[in-house]
Amino acid sequence: MKNKKMFLMLFVFVFVLSSFISSYAESNISKDNAKQIAVDTLKEYFNIKINDEKFETRIEFRDEDWMDKPVWEVNWNKFDDEIDIDINVEVDAKTGKILSIRRYEWNSNDEIPMIAKFTKKEAKKIADDFLKRINPNEFKEVKFKEGDWLGRYRHSEYNFDYVRTVNGVDFDQNRIHVEVDGVSGEIISYNIDWNDDLSFEDTDGIIEPAKAEELLKNNTEMKLIYTDYDRNYDDKPDEVKVVYNPYYSKGNLVDAKKGVIINYEGKEEELKTKDISKEEKEKILKNAKKVDILSSELDKEKAKEIMKDRLKEFIKEDFELNRVRYIEDDDYWRTQGKHAWEGDFSVKDSDKEGEIVIDALTKQVISFNAYTFNDHREEDFEPKLTWEEGYDKALDIISKYYGSKIMDIDTKVEEAKGYYYRNGKKIYNRTYWYRFPRIVDGVEYRDNQIDISIDAKTGEIEDFDYRWDEDIKFPGHDNVIEKDKAKDIYFDAHNTELSYITINNEDIKDEKVALVYRMKPLKGSYFMDNLDAVNGKFIDYDGEEIDLDDTDYTNKIKGHWAERELSILSDNNIINLKDFDLDKEITKIDTIKMLVNVKGYHPYRIDDNDDLKFKDITKNDKDYAYVQLAIEYGLIDNKEENFNKEAKITREEMAKMIVKLIEQDKMASMKGIYSLGFKDEQSIGEEYKGYVAVCKGLGIISGNDGNFRPKDNATMLEMAISVYKALSNENIR
Repeated sequence: MKNKKMFLMLFVFVFVLSSFISSYAESNISKDNAKQIAVDTLKEYFNIKINDEKFETRIEFRDEDWMDKPVWEVNWNKFDDEIDIDINVEVDAKTGKILSIRRYEWNSNDEIPMIAKFTKKEAKKIADDFLKRINPNEFKEVKFKEGDWLGRYRHSEYNFDYVRTVNGVDFDQNRIHVEVDGVSGEIISYNIDWNDDLSFEDTDGIIEPAKAEELLKNNTEMKLIYTDYDRNYDDKPDEVKVVYNPYYSKGNLVDAKKGVIINYEGKEEELKTKDISKEEKEKILKNAKKVDILSSELDKEKAKEIMKDRLKEFIKEDFELNRVRYIEDDDYWRTQGKHAWEGDFSVKDSDKEGEIVIDALTKQVISFNAYTFNDHREEDFEPKLTWEEGYDKALDIISKYYGSKIMDIDTKVEEAKGYYYRNGKKIYNRTYWYRFPRIVDGVEYRDNQIDISIDAKTGEIEDFDYRWDEDIKFPGHDNVIEKDKAKDIYFDAHNTELSYITINNEDIKDEKVALVYRMKPLKGSYFMDNLDAVNGKFIDYDGEEIDLDDTDYTNKIKGHWAERELSILSDNNIINLKDFDLDKEITKIDTIKMLVNVKGYHPYRIDDNDDLKFKDITKNDKDYAYVQLAIEYGLIDNKEENFNKEAKITREEMAKMIVKLIEQDKMASMKGIYSLGFKDEQSIGEEYKGYVAVCKGLGIISGNDGNFRPKDNATMLEMAISVYKALSNENIR
């Protein structure tokens, strides 16, 4: 037995070593050369001198299935006096070309965010100048592509995307990305995705855009979908809406020369699907086991017994059931509101582990997954079953455990070949995925489904999830707009754009670039697929209407004495110039939004917060998350009173909120030590004098003609400039 075990260990060692050596054979650049290239690049283009005595160094060779080239990843890290510096460089292992650089410096004492010192326009010039040095040839072939990197989230970094153009046509699969620190003006990250070996056909003989649009429109179906929206970021749906999504049975591209519809594989054919017949579904339903609801929930011992029985059906090896715990409905993402038991298991004498979750009232399996550590997902293996056979196995699982739901799911799945080519080599997919969405009144509910994945090498179940909420309420679809009208709205908001794309055909061993027409939003860069089926408006992933207004609102501040400060606040998503009126008196809610934007609008942080106590703000209020974050950031207190969103903010109240923003409350709370020096000092409320004194002392807020005007309502301009001065004041750090 010992000899057998030793032989097995030796075999594994030799196999892993041979795989390691084989991977290294793909590299023309040695480990030491890659490190030196990274060191030289950092010195020349980033003015960073690497001292190995001060940095921890890690170098890793990577050649994953999903990567189009092998790379050396070189990482340096230093933690000193609460300052963490992390530098990461990726070097093409074949050519020695720098593929990416990321440099981040974090100071644990910098709790108060800094405002950018550079405008977006100035940062863009820094990015341009950098690319002219590091990629002079590629820079001549790219154009800047305006993006929506920041969205609603505040950052002091600027991100710039440059897309390759060939023959005046975009090829956005080759691009360069640069990130500039708005405070220091330094480049903090850089990435290039570029292939010089591709060939591009010319644009002679292409069809007109109008013809391409007609083809696309005639081959597009607007499909009704139910989708839910979680505005409170607690994983629980706050609302379900019915939307239209475009669906393309043949593809959503037009071959610009042939004038025919193609898919991303370059093929002129209907998408192939696999399904079962109505009769087969009825047979499954007839044989389905009835799901009984217990009078009381399973106890721990009974849950463990059921878990063991199910695991014996799912995995063939000997296993141990380890930790078992009870999950309540606060873990909605995993259980869809069900009370459940979760168990961790491990396979004996193996790296395989996993978990199983069962419903505490029905005993049904909610989820199961099994994964193996150190599984390198090797390329060379012979699949034990085909994709089609995997589909049949997935249906067997549904029949056995969820047969009663067979009429409530869409069993039609797009076919997949189960392999692809990388660098001319055929590679089999290690996993087959199957998704069976829930159907309600003939409409797909995209957020409930049964997901199953199967290991192609072993033929075993890798995981499955039964995501199903019986209590969800659906709005119905009796009052939706007609499909043709929805299609007109969709196409009116999009442009038919000529583009180069890479054809992703499993049967093609070498990459091929095609010249195609495709749909792009007319305004902005937001990906618009969800059309509210009731009002015909495009909505985002929060269920809010997408603002398609692309008006340049910088004219509002052009020539103003505070143009630079307001531009930076706008560029950093602290203010929105569209809604910004310089002399308008600012409301309480607009003040809260501005200050929360400074700290960061991160609603996903508030799932554990207490509900608001304010009497006049409900959970459905669009500003609910802003007020919650204002409480978390210490800007306001959660009280059982009216919040009064539209109330005006006085100048003395503005001073208090600014001091809270910069966390100088202790200084402001000192009594009887401040001489304010304002003519109207007696008009300042006693509770505000310390806050006004701090703002005056730091040069954040001043008065006019010796008066502070504490009871006057603050304007948007006054609040914005006060915020800018507070964040740019280095004395508070």
